[in-house]
Amino acid sequence: MKRILIIAAAALAIVSCSQNRQKKDIAFITDFYEHVLCNKPMTDDYLKSTVSNEILNTLWEADYDETYSFWYFRTGFQDGPSDVSTVESIEPLGEGWYRVCYSDLGNPGVTDVKVEGGKITAYKFQDNSQYALTTASAAKAIDTYMREIGKNYAPAMYCIPYATIVATDESDPSDIKVYGDFCVENYNLEGEVLKFISGGSHPGLMHVSKADDGTYSVTAFDQVTDGSSFHPTAKGIFGDLYNLFLERLSDDDMKKADREAAIAAFVASEGIPAKYYQDFGWDPVEIK
Repeated sequence: MKRILIIAAAALAIVSCSQNRQKKDIAFITDFYEHVLCNKPMTDDYLKSTVSNEILNTLWEADYDETYSFWYFRTGFQDGPSDVSTVESIEPLGEGWYRVCYSDLGNPGVTDVKVEGGKITAYKFQDNSQYALTTASAAKAIDTYMREIGKNYAPAMYCIPYATIVATDESDPSDIKVYGDFCVENYNLEGEVLKFISGGSHPGLMHVSKADDGTYSVTAFDQVTDGSSFHPTAKGIFGDLYNLFLERLSDDDMKKADREAAIAAFVASEGIPAKYYQDFGWDPVEIK
C-alpha cells in the first residue's frame, strides 16, 4: 500500500510541476507579446534576455536599420481596422510549444512559439488566414451571444463580454467548439470611469456554426451548472480538458489580463472617453 501511495504522490507531483511550468510559460509569453505588440517598449536588451541566440541571428536586420526586428512574431501588416493589439489566447500544444492567437491592429494572427530554459527557442507563424479568420469570426459570434445574456443582468450603458479560452476545435466548420469561461459585464460611464454595474461568469462549451452566407453564429451553449453539480457537469463538458479548465478558472492573473484586454479593445473601438474602470468598493484601474 505504501508503494502505491508513493507512486500516486509522485505522479501528482509530476502533474503539478507540469501545470506550474505551463503557467509560468504562459505568463512569460504573455509579457513577451506585450512587448512584441508594442504595448510595452521593446529594447535590444529585453529581446536578448527572452529569445535564444539562434533566433537573435534570424531577427537581425542588417540590410535595413541594423537592429533586431520582432515583426517575425506578428502578422506583418503595417495597419489595420483597430489601433489596439492584444493577445486573445495562449494554448499549450505539448513539448514546450504554445499557440498564441492575437489581434495585430485588428488583424487576426496565430503564431506557435517554443519555450525552453526560460527563453523562446523557436517559432512558427501559422500562415493560415482561414484559421485566423475563423477564430476571429467565432469570437465575434460569441460576443454577440454573450451580449444577449448580458440583458438578463441589471442594465447599464455598455455591455462588455470577454472570455478565458481553454481550447478550440475547428475540425468541423459546421460545429466549431470553443471551450472556456465566458463572462459578460455591464458598465455605466461616469466622467472618465467605467463603473461595473452587473455581470457574471458562464463557463462551458460554445458551439459556433458558419452559415451558407458566410456569417457565424452560436448554435448551442453547454453551460456548467452551479452548486453541487458544478464539477460533474464540468467533467462531462470539458472531458480531458477538465484539469486545464480548473487551472484557467483559478488563474486570476490570466482572467484579469483577458478582462482588461477586452475593456481596452471595446473602449478603443467604440470611441468611449474612458480612462479607468472600477469595481464596487475598489479603486479605479487604468485602462491601458
